[in-house]
Amino acid sequence: MKKRLTYIFLLLSGIIFAQEETVEDVHKNVGDTLNNATEIVSFTKVITIFVVLVLTWGLIKLFNWFFKNMVKNFNRHRLKILRIQPVINILVWTLAIYTLIVTLFNPSAEAIYALMGSSALALGFALQDILKNVFGGLLIILDRPFQIGDRINIKGNYGEVVNIGLRNTQVNTLDDNLVTIPNSAIISDSISNANSGALDCMVVINLWLPVNVNITKVRKIAQEAAITSRYLNIDKPVTILFFDHFDDHAATKVLVKAYVLDARYEKLFEGDVTEAAKKAFIEAGIYQ
Repeated sequence: MKKRLTYIFLLLSGIIFAQEETVEDVHKNVGDTLNNATEIVSFTKVITIFVVLVLTWGLIKLFNWFFKNMVKNFNRHRLKILRIQPVINILVWTLAIYTLIVTLFNPSAEAIYALMGSSALALGFALQDILKNVFGGLLIILDRPFQIGDRINIKGNYGEVVNIGLRNTQVNTLDDNLVTIPNSAIISDSISNANSGALDCMVVINLWLPVNVNITKVRKIAQEAAITSRYLNIDKPVTILFFDHFDDHAATKVLVKAYVLDARYEKLFEGDVTEAAKKAFIEAGIYQ
């Protein structure tokens, strides 16, 4: 955030001084009094930029604090609340930049032509990677392939989306690692979304058994292990599937497909069902 403020501050300051130099060339015969007044106005404009950017930074911090507390108090609706946060941040920055342009710039035709030519060329080369990421961030917000709180798999990184910014998206993996991915890379790659805005998501649990097991008994045990878990979403179906496995050794692969109540409890649900099923298999003599 501080780097972003610095970049915008320096950029706007440079544009102001470039504009005033152009105006100074056009009116080069103006006296010392006007030059002194121009310097005063320049200082005032720089102070104005600083104040607006600081206020914008403070306002975004306030909104982030507000949404964080809203999530704590209304946890059931946390995904809906978190989706609003990046949109608000973008609107605040857009309003701040618009305010600075309207308040500070009153350029002549000559200044407009000079600034458009030089600034567009310089910024185009210097900020092309940043602009790609910003464009990608806008596409993510508008197209919404995922939202804050979704469980996604992007470039081999699976976890919960915790932030969607203008330049990058942050994913908190199941190992509690925060992965930052540039938005330009995201829009050019395939994305797997486990819950797509929903609070729950499907969890696939693998159980391995000998090939000669009693399928009926195993199905009953696996079903009971899933439906008795406190993390299960009872409104969604539980499916038990069987597959033969003959790679290194012969085995029966049992897939338990069920929905966890909250995507954040995905691994707890998987461990809960696996533990209950293994205990029941041992008691039934299926596991030795």
